[in-house]
Amino acid sequence: MWLNIFSMRNILVLIVLLPIFWACNNDGECRQERYVAMGVKLFQTKFDAEEETYVITDFVPDSITVYGVDNDSILYDKKQINVFDLPLRKTNNESQFVLYANGFYDTLTILHENTDNYLSMECGCVVFANIKEVVPTNHRIDSAIIRIPEVINVKATHVEIYYKAD
Repeated sequence: MWLNIFSMRNILVLIVLLPIFWACNNDGECRQERYVAMGVKLFQTKFDAEEETYVITDFVPDSITVYGVDNDSILYDKKQINVFDLPLRKTNNESQFVLYANGFYDTLTILHENTDNYLSMECGCVVFANIKEVVPTNHRIDSAIIRIPEVINVKATHVEIYYKAD
């Protein structure tokens, strides 16, 4: 008899406590975006002699290769693109990239301030950045403009790069 009462009591306790444990248990999946990168779009400035003004157009190079300075990984290899993402350094406030477009090398230096951001137990932390300055080498790049300085886990065009006309 004691065995039956003891078993029934344990079963009742389990029935009461299991939903509480399930409610507190997480499925372990991260449902937030953790990819953080600076979005870049390429443009070209051309002089229109007839109108005597400069015209800005999208610039899609015949071939562009992009890689980080002090990094052996090629991010984009001989692509025909004008929109791409660049991952900023998480442990340094300066990131540099080499852009080899249509036979010309340019280096892009990005000065940024990093901030650690806690997302959740499942997702952990990510590093957001605030772009302070973008400095191109000006071989074929005419200028670079910061459009959205806050680099967070949302896809956007943060920097526009303007190439000189051929």
